[in-house]
Amino acid sequence: MLVSPSSPLSKDQPVEVIAAAVEKLGFRVRIGNSCRSSSPNGYAAAPPALRAADLNGGFSDPAIDAIWCTRGGSTAWQLLPLLDYACIAAHPKPLIGFSDVTTLHLAIQQRCRFVTFHGPTANGILAWENDLFSWVSLQAALEMEACLDIINPPGEVIQTLHPGRACGRLIGGNLSLVSTSLGTPWQIDAKDCILFLEDVGEDVYALEEMLWQMKYNGVLDSAAGLVFGAFTNCRNAYREEYGPEALLRDFFAGWNKPVLYNVRSAHCQPMVTLPMGTWCEVDGGMGTLRVRRPCQSKISGQ
Repeated sequence: MLVSPSSPLSKDQPVEVIAAAVEKLGFRVRIGNSCRSSSPNGYAAAPPALRAADLNGGFSDPAIDAIWCTRGGSTAWQLLPLLDYACIAAHPKPLIGFSDVTTLHLAIQQRCRFVTFHGPTANGILAWENDLFSWVSLQAALEMEACLDIINPPGEVIQTLHPGRACGRLIGGNLSLVSTSLGTPWQIDAKDCILFLEDVGEDVYALEEMLWQMKYNGVLDSAAGLVFGAFTNCRNAYREEYGPEALLRDFFAGWNKPVLYNVRSAHCQPMVTLPMGTWCEVDGGMGTLRVRRPCQSKISGQ
């Protein structure tokens, strides 16, 4: 089922075209009402109640096997009080998306405790003509059995910012949205977890502010290990050569836990899909990640 929980689709990406592309991948498609609606403010795909109804209905309907968000953007936070978490928890199924969909990953993992997928939004497949990697990575995550090695696209190296080994439940997503969760009923709980963070279009000083906010709040220190994605178009207008990687190297210079950088599950193409909520093993020395699908009791025990 295609849903639009955040911003509306652009005019050059009508939902019918996206649905046809998804069907070419071998799926039967149902289009949610949120994909064909509008809102008074213009930056939300539909009124909150309608978008939430799409998600609640998508999870409760046994004929629907997965929910694929059409795009990110903004306003998914409006839906969190409107979701039927008991119903969603009783009918776990793949939820796929990233960016603003981070808000849904955080809430569903907190309240429902099953695996969701930090992967491409459905509109991204319109640019997949020369991008077999993103589709293969999504398939591998959706079909994973006991374990899965997280592999970057060719030519993209996962870098070690601090060595060490750690394991824990994989959580996180977009840095801006994760930091926005602090102080809310859906605040991220990173205790003993592997925390993944990425972002797009933020000034480097803004990235640092969010990292300090998460450090002062205790989120960073509570994590077992940190994994950073790409920080696309995140620049420093004051000193061009001091970009996101330099910031992260300095910020975590005295860290005593593994820190990895450049896992390409972010605002980039090709894109790696990460099964959030799985058990994740990080080897900072080798620069590797492996995820294991935990039993439901393991997730619930976090």
